[in-house]
Amino acid sequence: MKILAIANAHALAHVSRLLEIAKVLRTHGHEIAFAGHGKYLQTAAWDGFATQELPYISVERVVEAVRSQKLWTLYREAELETFIDAELALYRSLQPDLVLLDNRPSARTSADIAGVPTAAVLNVHMSNYRRIPFFSYRQMTGGLPGTALADRLENIIERQVYDRLVMGGLNAIRRKRGLKRRYAYEHEEGDLSLLADIPEFNPVNTLPPHARYIGPLTWHNTLPAPACLDKLDPAKPTAYFTLGSEGLDELVAHLGELAQRGIQIVVATGAAKLAGLSVPAGVFLEQYINADTLLPHCDLVCCHGGNGTLYQALSHGLPCVVVATHAEQHYGGKRIQELGLGISLTLKYLRREGIGKLLEAVEMVLATPAYRDSAQVFSHKLESRDSAARAAGMIETASW
Repeated sequence: MKILAIANAHALAHVSRLLEIAKVLRTHGHEIAFAGHGKYLQTAAWDGFATQELPYISVERVVEAVRSQKLWTLYREAELETFIDAELALYRSLQPDLVLLDNRPSARTSADIAGVPTAAVLNVHMSNYRRIPFFSYRQMTGGLPGTALADRLENIIERQVYDRLVMGGLNAIRRKRGLKRRYAYEHEEGDLSLLADIPEFNPVNTLPPHARYIGPLTWHNTLPAPACLDKLDPAKPTAYFTLGSEGLDELVAHLGELAQRGIQIVVATGAAKLAGLSVPAGVFLEQYINADTLLPHCDLVCCHGGNGTLYQALSHGLPCVVVATHAEQHYGGKRIQELGLGISLTLKYLRREGIGKLLEAVEMVLATPAYRDSAQVFSHKLESRDSAARAAGMIETASW
């Protein structure tokens, strides 16, 4: 089978999730190429996959839209037409048997136009099936009577708003092209929808036959072990900070305060631009991390709240401090706090209250054994889950 994987490559997770599945499919003899736009498309090339640039929304506009929650500025009809035309041209050139998607809604429509079947990787909270809404009354009240009904109503409202305000342009294109309307988060799905979650963390109400849990897809790269491993003092606690694809760069300058308090800090900077930054003793910067080799030496993970990093931490039994930069990340952070797996903050809150609140949260999590105990118990729910192999098997056995 010839497969074209198309991701929103502004975020590492959207590329790496497809990459993990693609590596399994390649061993089974399938031909896979990657396409997209963004700085993380290169990670597919690192594993020997051909890559193709496609036009897409600028990263600056994506960051502005998700942080301000003005999501209606993302998908402009005239611009979507150009993305779809570019995708259609690529389909004509490559003649794929399947399009594999992650967070590129235009590609679902272009594949429908071209008559190419689709499989999509997505999180439960970016689907119409989520049980917990972005603004959950049950989470805010601790589960008082009536909050379950309030959450269901909130989900209905959230889906309606997303459908009308955010996906209106894409549905207008579908109408002009003679395609059936898709509702709300259906644009994120495929003919086969692979949910990169577990129900214990991100539950649903019910699922249709085409949508299935596969478990988390975390990036297992072949990078060498971090250079700092030999420099870490095993007698001191170690916190792993990952800046995410966009957003937490401004925290780095303050991490020396934690180091002064006896906490070692390893920072995965990714594509962040940190040139000229003075790095204090006890803080170690690494661009990209082989987390499988680092996390066994850590006591805590501080991240932006993306599902991939949260599951990566929890699979190693590590509690989390989340600093969310927008609502989708805050969704994961609130779930971490609700399950007793760490503390949830937002970048907006830290800017208002001061970086000291982050330092307090890190120290509190490290000093409270219950967080580590809960994370270690939760880690057993993630054992023996080969999500990439499960996803590949579903793709291979589907009736395309």
